[in-house]
Amino acid sequence: MPIRVLRIAYRLACWRPGEYLRASGGLFGWLLLRAVGQAVLVIALARLLGATGYGQFITILAVASLFAPLAGLGVQGVLLRDGARNPRGLPGQLCTALRLWWLSTAVFGTIGVAAALVVVPHDAQGAAVAALVLAEVGSSSLMEIVARSQQSQQRTQRFGAILAGLVLARLTALVVYAMLARPEVNGWMWAYAVGSLAYTAWLILRTQRDLLSSRPPCAPLWPLVREGLPFAVASLSLRLQAEFNKPVLAQLGFALAGNFSAAQRAVDIASLPLVAMQEALWARLYASADYQRRMLVTAAFLLLFALLGGVVLYLVAPLLPLLLGPGFEQTVHLLQLLALLPMVQLVRNFGGFKVMASGNTRTLGHAYFIGSVVSIITTLALVRYYGLSGAVTAAYISEIAIIFILFSWGSNDEV
Repeated sequence: MPIRVLRIAYRLACWRPGEYLRASGGLFGWLLLRAVGQAVLVIALARLLGATGYGQFITILAVASLFAPLAGLGVQGVLLRDGARNPRGLPGQLCTALRLWWLSTAVFGTIGVAAALVVVPHDAQGAAVAALVLAEVGSSSLMEIVARSQQSQQRTQRFGAILAGLVLARLTALVVYAMLARPEVNGWMWAYAVGSLAYTAWLILRTQRDLLSSRPPCAPLWPLVREGLPFAVASLSLRLQAEFNKPVLAQLGFALAGNFSAAQRAVDIASLPLVAMQEALWARLYASADYQRRMLVTAAFLLLFALLGGVVLYLVAPLLPLLLGPGFEQTVHLLQLLALLPMVQLVRNFGGFKVMASGNTRTLGHAYFIGSVVSIITTLALVRYYGLSGAVTAAYISEIAIIFILFSWGSNDEV
């Protein structure tokens, strides 16, 4: 064991990640812009709607976001992996992915509307709820498909711009709405939907233009679907872990859902540098002949970075209610409890990459499917009795379950 630690320390000392860190830095700039937009949205919604109104809005959005990973059936993960390894085949896969996106968005968007109408508050307009859900499902899934296709080619600047663009479009629509009308939940939903749909239309036109210029033959549909399903399960599991607790907490009070969501958003924003370094890394690892060594060295560095970030989050947590206003006092304790979650998620991400790189997507699907089941069961069981603390505990338990499966079941994979 000491010899292994010394080897890792030596590799860290010899590591020269110049190009990688430059790409991470460029991507961080776009993600920072995205985070600023998200922060403005959260603070504005929290202050204008209050904890209860913000909880209502975020609960409906949480239900909608559960169906976004199913639109496209996980092909974004296939585009990232296969596009990095075989760039010539990427346009054909993207052509098929767009066709699949249209159909799956219609199906899962409709199911999402039905699910959202069950949990919405009585004063919410059905038409506004439907517009919000369809816009969230369609825009988020298409953004993932187009962005991952760019990421596979290590175009980190375009990748970051696409991610930031959706948030900025929504923020612009909400600012215009706030200038023209008195803010309330139904109006926010309409504005959010309009901004999302406008960005979706722009993405469609831009991507179709690029495909028309090259006119690639579309890749076969069913092999892409078969390879994409484990990625869809993984994405759905992550959304369940992050968002399923909102409807459950809302049964105890929309203010609880609002507090938990605000703390989560704070963790997401604070984790931006860590996210940027991961996203800039995946395509390089897929294309690397010696990805295992590179993965080991980078993982050690990022884990240390995540630990330091968790300490900072814990210390600055008391400042969060000052930004959000009255009704968000519980976010202090929540943010401190969630401070180490990015480090746990980092371990899970590297375990998932190891399994995906080996081509064993079945193990990936199994791990995340079991993780989603664990997330649902623990959330339902713990939130009922322990409220917000139960939601935090359930998040950690589901992450640990996925990590255990990825590293134990995937340990014998051929790499």
